Amino acid sequence: MNVGGIVAAVDVVQSTVSAHLKVLAEVRFLLSEHRGTATYYRINDACVDCFPTAADIVMGRPAPVPAQS
Repeated sequence: MNVGGIVAAVDVVQSTVSAHLKVLAEVRFLLSEHRGTATYYRINDACVDCFPTAADIVMGRPAPVPAQS
């Protein structure tokens, strides 16, 4: 999805959406692909698999230690 599509879906101004996407892309929670003048974003599947850890990292908290069996 590109920034314009996200802005339309969440009803938040473009500058705010872009700022959030930049942070999420910096920590690799989102992956970005440039197509012409647009940038398209998608969720990094590896983050979906370990969402609690990824969410902690995005929030600036230490990643939780996985439980051992």
